[in-house]
Amino acid sequence: ASSNYSSTFNLYTEGVGVTNHLPFSPVLVSPVLNSVQTTATVNLQWTASDVDTSDTLTYDVFFGTANPPTASASANQSTSSLNRTVSASTKYYWKVVVKDGKGGQTIGQVWSFVTD
Repeated sequence: ASSNYSSTFNLYTEGVGVTNHLPFSPVLVSPVLNSVQTTATVNLQWTASDVDTSDTLTYDVFFGTANPPTASASANQSTSSLNRTVSASTKYYWKVVVKDGKGGQTIGQVWSFVTD
């Protein structure tokens, strides 16, 4: 814009930047990596955290016999455990994607176990 009286300026006030940190990679709790499971139901457990303590974490769990697992076992769940029914004499793979609700997500490593 221009003025007949004086120069004009466009100004803005710079505020504090808002940063969203990605969640940390999930940590395996159970079953122990490459362990042998003897029950028909296995409880998959993990922990996860985020520097942004106000973020609500949710989890997508992938589970199956393919490595890496591509079949979704659960999406956007709020708890850090999931029961799965398994077949005997089979190797299973699973992974967890941790999401923080602000667009940040971290894909965990693939974990595995075998059934007796």
